[in-house]
Amino acid sequence: MDVYRARSSLVWGWLWVGLGLIFAGADVVASGLSGANVGIGLGAGVAIVGVSVYLRPAVLIGADGVVFRNILHTASARYARIQEIRMRWSLEMVGDDGRKAGAFAVPASRSARTGVFDNDAPMPVRADDREGQPNAVGSQVYDAWRAWTDAHGGEGDRTTASIRRQPDAVGIALMLVAGAALAFAFLR
Repeated sequence: MDVYRARSSLVWGWLWVGLGLIFAGADVVASGLSGANVGIGLGAGVAIVGVSVYLRPAVLIGADGVVFRNILHTASARYARIQEIRMRWSLEMVGDDGRKAGAFAVPASRSARTGVFDNDAPMPVRADDREGQPNAVGSQVYDAWRAWTDAHGGEGDRTTASIRRQPDAVGIALMLVAGAALAFAFLR
């Protein structure tokens, strides 16, 4: 599977991790290891939030489907069940039964909003001439979807939901650990 996320997410995520390390390190240097509860708890909380909010969310493009890994849940769909792919405020897929899922990891800037990638249209349909170039990740998801439908055609299994959502245990655990670290910092 190919993993994609916004470049700005990597920058912001590592900045949060670095800031957390600075908080923890500064408090350890200033008050020693035994008295650094606030710095260590705050630093760990900030670093973990940076990882869970910016570094972990991603779009995973596979051979037969796409997965949107968001902060607290994942949404997956097989290419056979995707009706259209949108790139308005973020990358969004719409299933053939009307279900929708958005990717937190791939927001659209004003210049990258392209409208709707429809399976019947060879080029992205633009809702407004002022809108800019297609988003790179949105185009890659569209290209993978299009290549799969061209190679396989037909309709997918309609006995289940087109987009499957499930809680992301790792994301939930990271947020709980971040909350515990912040509680350790301020409630002790």
